[in-house]
Amino acid sequence: MLEYDFLINVWFILWCVIWAIYLVVDSFSLGAGMLAAFMPKNAGQLVQFAKSIGPFWSGNQVWLILAAGGTFAAFPLIFSKMFTWLYIPMMLLLIAIILRGICVELIYEDSNKNLQKVFQYGWAIGSLLITVVLGVAFTNFFRGMMIEANYVYAGTLLGLFNPHALLGALLFVLFFVTSGALWVAHKTTGDISGRCVNLAKKTSLAVAVVALLYILALFNTDGFAVNHNAYPVFYAVPLIAVVFALACIALCFKKSDKPFCAFVANLGTIFFGAATGVVTLYPYILKSAINPEYGVSIFAAASSPLTLTLMFFAALIFVPIVLVYQLWSYTRFKDKIPEGEY
Repeated sequence: MLEYDFLINVWFILWCVIWAIYLVVDSFSLGAGMLAAFMPKNAGQLVQFAKSIGPFWSGNQVWLILAAGGTFAAFPLIFSKMFTWLYIPMMLLLIAIILRGICVELIYEDSNKNLQKVFQYGWAIGSLLITVVLGVAFTNFFRGMMIEANYVYAGTLLGLFNPHALLGALLFVLFFVTSGALWVAHKTTGDISGRCVNLAKKTSLAVAVVALLYILALFNTDGFAVNHNAYPVFYAVPLIAVVFALACIALCFKKSDKPFCAFVANLGTIFFGAATGVVTLYPYILKSAINPEYGVSIFAAASSPLTLTLMFFAALIFVPIVLVYQLWSYTRFKDKIPEGEY
């Protein structure tokens, strides 16, 4: 049997990677959903929006299921505390996921234009709510929560929505809107593609400004940079994120009919931006802003050695299958979508 501490560390890394992958792959579908409220000028462009993410959004949810399921199976104490302390935000997330799923699947219902409008704005509201909850939640994870001794949570719902967390929500919205705009620009033809590129030029600049403020506030938070200072090589992670962000801006403003390169650069910014935060968590997933020792450690929260061993080998089998399937789906549905195609 594999060493217990090794398995715990492996599952912490897997937990971080799976969450980062989810944020990357669902960024464009959530971004497109938010843009669906105002970017399409007619029913044909609305269908373009829906078809650009239709074959992919449900597959992206697999990573969210893996992240939640992996937390439950590998670190059950963390799962229980997370869904107790953050019950209302998690319920909002669940409601938003359901709302987004229903609306994006029924958006093609054009026999009743008023009903189609309801689905259009429901899709946008659901996508926005998911993004805001994720931004607020991860900012609180990175900063630390009001956890006292013996895992007593002293925080409040309003306390979760502190100025830094709201800045994180804004950053997530800008990240995802940029990702969605560039993806729709890549997948569609006609007027909507050009307008999405123009929007991405503005939002990519906004991402750089807000991200700079956000990361400066994080590194100014007590205890945030402990792991970076212990292992200075980790400072390369935010620097890589900066390189991708600058590349995204440059590619957005480059006169080209291929926004896909800018889209990939934005995904790189999201991935390494998320990595900058999760690097600071170890050995906690739920950090304490009161005293680091009050946080929920992965070593205190881990499942039994047998459970982690079985999950480890299951992950070796099924995670590559998910990756291969998703790569196949992107190649299978690679054609551009013209306006008015139903």
